[in-house]
Amino acid sequence: MRRMGKYLCALLCLLCLLPGICYVRGANAYTIRDYQIQIQVDKSAVMQVEERIQLEDCNELAFTKDILQNYSYDANQDGTPETYAYEISDIQVSGAEVSSSYEDGRHRLRFTLAHQNAEIVLRYQVRMRRYETKDANLFLYEMISPFHEGTIENFHASITFPNTPDTAFDVYQIDTDLMQGNRFNSYVNNKTLEISGALRPSEGVMISATLRNFFFTYSNPITLHLFFTVFSIMLVMGTYFFIIKGGRIRRKRIYRERLPLQGVPLGSYGYILDGIVDEADILSILIEWANKNHIQIRNENQTVSLVLINELPFDAPNYEKDLFNLLFTNYTMVTIDQLKERNLYPKIKEIEHDIHFALEKDKKSVIYANSSYLSQLPAAILICIPLALTMYACIYALEYELFAGLPYACATAAIIYLNLLPWIWIGKHRYRLSKSAYDVYRILTMLINFICGALLYHYLLEHQTPVVYIAINYVLTVLFTCILIFMERRTVYGRNQRMRLLSLRQFIRNVSSEQLTRALAEDPYYFEKLLPYAYIFDITDIWGKKFTLIPLQAPLWYFHAKADMHSTIYWMRSLEEALEAIKNALYYHAKANKILPHKQKAKEREET
Repeated sequence: MRRMGKYLCALLCLLCLLPGICYVRGANAYTIRDYQIQIQVDKSAVMQVEERIQLEDCNELAFTKDILQNYSYDANQDGTPETYAYEISDIQVSGAEVSSSYEDGRHRLRFTLAHQNAEIVLRYQVRMRRYETKDANLFLYEMISPFHEGTIENFHASITFPNTPDTAFDVYQIDTDLMQGNRFNSYVNNKTLEISGALRPSEGVMISATLRNFFFTYSNPITLHLFFTVFSIMLVMGTYFFIIKGGRIRRKRIYRERLPLQGVPLGSYGYILDGIVDEADILSILIEWANKNHIQIRNENQTVSLVLINELPFDAPNYEKDLFNLLFTNYTMVTIDQLKERNLYPKIKEIEHDIHFALEKDKKSVIYANSSYLSQLPAAILICIPLALTMYACIYALEYELFAGLPYACATAAIIYLNLLPWIWIGKHRYRLSKSAYDVYRILTMLINFICGALLYHYLLEHQTPVVYIAINYVLTVLFTCILIFMERRTVYGRNQRMRLLSLRQFIRNVSSEQLTRALAEDPYYFEKLLPYAYIFDITDIWGKKFTLIPLQAPLWYFHAKADMHSTIYWMRSLEEALEAIKNALYYHAKANKILPHKQKAKEREET
């Protein structure tokens, strides 16, 4: 019985001691016999670190080393600690295999050993950041992380500075909560700080000192902000020259147009010049119909009328047939008062859209190569690059982690892209919107862009991005937007047609009386043939004044009761007023009780 009691007591003692044995064994999974650190600090606060670690009895053949990268420090002593990140780079290891990760602001190295006893040599570079302290440079560095499970029997560190320090260094133990503990033995020998001691598991070493101002220069190499800004400038310039200017590098053809263009469809003059179909194109179609003896314009009894003469040919474009049927279905003559009463404005806008759509879909005579959503929507992705790169740079400058800034950069790109989509829609539908609706859409879109831009600007400044880089990249984003979305690129055919129209406009503005006399001798209908172009170019008054001293009869398709009793300039002015009255009647908006769009030329002349 006594023997059984002894066995039970021994077993009970063993059970009581077992947790302590396990704890000691877990806490001392390995022993670091010797831990030597050599650090060379240069003038720009870049540290070259070499660590020699002698491990013993490492049964798990694994060892973890943490390099603290994000530091929290109350630099201004106002109770609000700020977080700073150091750049860790050029990691080299010998004596073990290593893998790395980034966890909770720490660069974690995991070593795999070949034997229980091993010597690891670790070399890396640390680029310190400038702390915003007043008239001082703060030196703060965690030499050994407290997140280790071994005992360090002998620890020695040697830190060599570029100049002799003029202040004392605080070297103290820290625990896993980064709380300060006992101080370490340390002394300064000329430019070198010597530290020695021993550490138990879960104890680390932190060093800090407030050095004199300009002790370090912090002369960083080229920053990512500057690099990405230069890259963005080159990207925008390259896009402009190779997309917008690319076709102009070819040898330009010189045009000296004096006659109406052949093969140019009705209503396409304005589209060739600026990509928009408007009221000038509709009026040019009516003038061209009159030249081809389809209609007649009568100005008598202080009213203007359109008279049907001949039907359109069978092969006329569909939008011309729609316009013709809109005006003359059930009518052989319509006055401007009747046109106003019929409220044709919405249907005229639909015809403008049909003309624009027909010209865009014309595969034989393509004017613009970048006029579809399929080309503009992918192009808008490029616009996101400047600010997205700036956002990535500002996050990387704080975290010094390759992937830390990617989510923010992608989010910035998505926000910019979503802000650009309304502009693409407005640009493609501008010819279908009334002026008031167009202005409202633009103002709302600009307001949304301003709010998003202000929030992004604030975020960039909060992350210490230089203002000059923010401003440059904002300007580049706007320019990129104009290049890839709003500046539609013309084809070679489109550029040639536009140059021909501009050459003809220059001729109309500068033609002399002698040239007009010779042209009229060769073609008596020369005035009428160039009249649609003068109307498109908005220089009908200049074209009319060219014939002030040249006797000229009114066109056969224009009837004015007293045209033969007055000078050439009189019936020309009358013709211009009649065309303006027709345009106002076609674009009369019954709901608004006003004319849209309206230049009021005729009204101003009447008042004069």
